[in-house]
Amino acid sequence: MPLIEALTLAACPLAVAALLALFGHDAGAAFAAAGLTLAGLLAGSLARRRGETSAEPSVPVVAAVPVPAPAPVTPPPADATASLIERARALESEKQRIEAVLHTSMDPFVAKLIIDGKINNEKRKATVLFADLVAYTTASESRPPEAVIEEVDILFSAMEPVLKRFRGHLDKYMGDALMAEFGAPFPCRSHALMAALAALRMQERMASWEFPWKMRIGITSGTLLVGLIGSGTRKNYTAIGDKVNLASRLQQLCPPGGIWIDDEVYKAVHRWFLTRRVRSGLTPEETRDIEAKLAFLKEALAQAPTGKMCSEAANLCSELGDMDQALTFHKQALDLDKDSGPAQHALAATIMTGEERAFLTIKGKKQRVEVHELLGLKETICYGRRLPKRVVDVFQRLSKEVTVPEEWVLCIEAAEGSLGHAKSTAALSAALAEYVGLDEAVVRQAFLAGYLHDVGKRSVPEHLLTYDGLLSDLPASDRLLVLDHVTAAEAVLKDIKVPVSAEVLAGINQHHESFDGSGYPKKLKGKEISVLARIIKIAETYDTLTSWHPYQEAWTPEAALAEVGRDINRRRADPELGEAFLRMMGVNETESATLLPPVT
Repeated sequence: MPLIEALTLAACPLAVAALLALFGHDAGAAFAAAGLTLAGLLAGSLARRRGETSAEPSVPVVAAVPVPAPAPVTPPPADATASLIERARALESEKQRIEAVLHTSMDPFVAKLIIDGKINNEKRKATVLFADLVAYTTASESRPPEAVIEEVDILFSAMEPVLKRFRGHLDKYMGDALMAEFGAPFPCRSHALMAALAALRMQERMASWEFPWKMRIGITSGTLLVGLIGSGTRKNYTAIGDKVNLASRLQQLCPPGGIWIDDEVYKAVHRWFLTRRVRSGLTPEETRDIEAKLAFLKEALAQAPTGKMCSEAANLCSELGDMDQALTFHKQALDLDKDSGPAQHALAATIMTGEERAFLTIKGKKQRVEVHELLGLKETICYGRRLPKRVVDVFQRLSKEVTVPEEWVLCIEAAEGSLGHAKSTAALSAALAEYVGLDEAVVRQAFLAGYLHDVGKRSVPEHLLTYDGLLSDLPASDRLLVLDHVTAAEAVLKDIKVPVSAEVLAGINQHHESFDGSGYPKKLKGKEISVLARIIKIAETYDTLTSWHPYQEAWTPEAALAEVGRDINRRRADPELGEAFLRMMGVNETESATLLPPVT
């Protein structure tokens, strides 16, 4: 076959494939058409060849029948090729323009789902948040519209990144208010926790940016109907349902600067947040005063209980609407003073009153609603059985001196259900580095590396972060995603713009290596592992065991320290650092840290 004909046969189907792909056909269809084109051309070429060479010898040849030569293939003119390229560029430009317009009116993730045809109308467990400025509409009526719009734009520009960081879907702006969902359309098991953290950060940002307004926030959690909802010509991805209405009502009733949550959100987040039950008929100040008096009485009752004090405590509980606790104190009062007529009358009053003040009447709700106020995150680093004073002191000092990306780390921890893990690991790592005599610069590096040791989990899907089975039971691809979080840390740190030293990065990348060489990702052994990584491995193990997780109850400090001892015996942890850690935590306290050999 001549070279020109062979090249022609190869080029034609490729041109067919390129044209089909250009006009929107998928790659499989394009190449299938190309294959059919090539088969047809080959068949035609072979037929012509057979026509040229085949002749029956028994039949005399009278005259040679000339076979017409194939017409030469003329390449498309240059201006036609340029026209196709220009058309492709115009189509791509139009696509980008449409996507940009969509992104200004809806979440980019939702826009992509709509373009791909993957949006479904469905019922889903999720959390909804409403936020609104207090009295802003009235105050803005006397001001120039340009100034009002500029202020609102600045405000929302500050709030939107917070919602995005905690995986919230910004549903819509409503004047000076906004609505957001967590858990839809982005799947998120810890949607209530994400919403609570976002609300807290929004209020903190309102204060730190010194906005001249106050914001109210209401949050509820439950089953929502989500999807594209609207008319036949215009739809919006949103949520509807009883919980949406309740979140809006709570926002309207909430005091300026406050965050009110329903009982479902409370159940999901109370482990990590300071909260206060909202009482009907009592202001926040009155509630605080009653709670302070009750706390004082409880301390006194613990020392020397009397019937009178029990009755006073029961009355305070009744004022708060806490019927169960009020009945408990009344019973104690009767046990201490069986002839007390006032106690019996108070008990009867409590039973008749019930939990009148413990629930709020909400417009549109037939039943009264349990509501809590979100006050802030609980302090996870405090002196107690789990963390000795040395560790707490080191954390309090270094947390003021070392800058950490707290919001990013909180988002990762919330997805895993392990709030406070970074702080505890940082405190334990820095305290151990100081205990064994490393210099101050290394102690600071240990603090930062301990805080950031799990930052690579930002690249791990949430369903794998909360997986409660054995790692070996996962499919190979999922197992690789989990194991690669240590090496993914470098890219994550670059993405969130957190620069770290080579020593800190080595500590993060190697903290899952084992002293005996059985760890990952590189199966380093002994002193091949950086000293920061060896420190973090011990600190992280202890904190993981003594902290609550969705898949594991917290161990006692004694049980966790015993497990650290077993890791030392199995040579998974550095023996020198492991023994020092046990002594720092109160085990074998008679031995002195100054007797330790130098750590390298």
